Amino acid sequence: MLSVRRDVLRSILFLLAVAGLCVTGVGPARAVDADGPAKQPARLLVVTVTNGFRHGSIETAEGVLERLGRESGQFNVDFLRLPPGRPGQPQEPKRKDGTSDADWKQQQEAYQADLEKFKVADAAWNKTLSELFAKAFAKGTLEQFDGVVFCSTTGALPIPNLDDFLAWVKGGKTFIGFHAAADTFNASDAYRDLVGGVFAGHPWNAGDEHGFVVNDPGHPIVNSLPASFRWKDEIYQYDTRFVPDDVRVLVSLDMPHSTPKEPWHVPVSWIRDFGQGRVFYSNFGHNESTWNDKKFQDHYLAGILWALGRINAPVTPNPDLQAREYLHGVLAAAAAAGAGGDAAKATAEAEKLCAKADAKGAANPGWARSLRPMLLEIRNADAATRTAAYAKVVAELD
Repeated sequence: MLSVRRDVLRSILFLLAVAGLCVTGVGPARAVDADGPAKQPARLLVVTVTNGFRHGSIETAEGVLERLGRESGQFNVDFLRLPPGRPGQPQEPKRKDGTSDADWKQQQEAYQADLEKFKVADAAWNKTLSELFAKAFAKGTLEQFDGVVFCSTTGALPIPNLDDFLAWVKGGKTFIGFHAAADTFNASDAYRDLVGGVFAGHPWNAGDEHGFVVNDPGHPIVNSLPASFRWKDEIYQYDTRFVPDDVRVLVSLDMPHSTPKEPWHVPVSWIRDFGQGRVFYSNFGHNESTWNDKKFQDHYLAGILWALGRINAPVTPNPDLQAREYLHGVLAAAAAAGAGGDAAKATAEAEKLCAKADAKGAANPGWARSLRPMLLEIRNADAATRTAAYAKVVAELD
């Protein structure tokens, strides 16, 4: 009997499914909605295709998402994965000392021949990938799903018509993004409008422990997370296209208790309405340990269920709260700038300044938000300008 690689089999099954020839399911026949009668499990298309950096946690994430749907009975998943057999690009040779002209010419010619073979094979592979997306994102296929999940996707994916997909979500469907979903379609303002934020680096790296604060205690999507906690994961910052008025931020980087201390707000998990649709995004998930941790699995599951309309929770944007976190970031950076490299001193001073800011904000709602134009100017300022700006912001606390 011929053996079939699992990734090949999965790709074949998906091709058949999107072509309408068969349907594969991974969950029970019915699910119970706590707010009403039994419902059929929702159906989610989970996209794990990458056109750039590929996270090593993706396969773990796939397994977790499948299990969460199956065990909760609330949703089934189908996967759109990279086709198998992607060709590897040959490496350009480097001339070593002592290589004769004749040998070097032979190496270059061999490389050029390998490069041409790669281009042909890569074109064929990309054609297969485009065909998968054309079938999966065709109107008739999308209508079979309740939502789409981008799980650490990267780059510009070959969706035939991005505007049509966005309109589909706006019409009452679900979009869920994990981690590098914010590092996808970076040049598209329309996609940014969907996901909420666009990747602009990750000064908070995967091997380091960072501080986090739950901004909305009691919200069902973050019930599993402590009010404040430390965790190792890679955390993105977002470019200036992030719009606080668009989203309800649920978790933020706790800048006073993280390193480096940068003068801006770093939201981590949020939700939003998108037309008649719903969007849930969480930046957690670079590391496998995050996907394997129950508190994050519960966070993901609750976010998915909210986005699917299976649970209700507040979604009104919270720009005043985000403004407070932005101010915390600036004050933390100001404290670090004045601490002369003493991390403990920087954290203690940041805590003191933030407490003072919170007291003033409690007495004067909207005050932190009124400072936003001043705070935004700091992001692109040089060191000297930042020093003066920090002093100006600190003076506002009195």
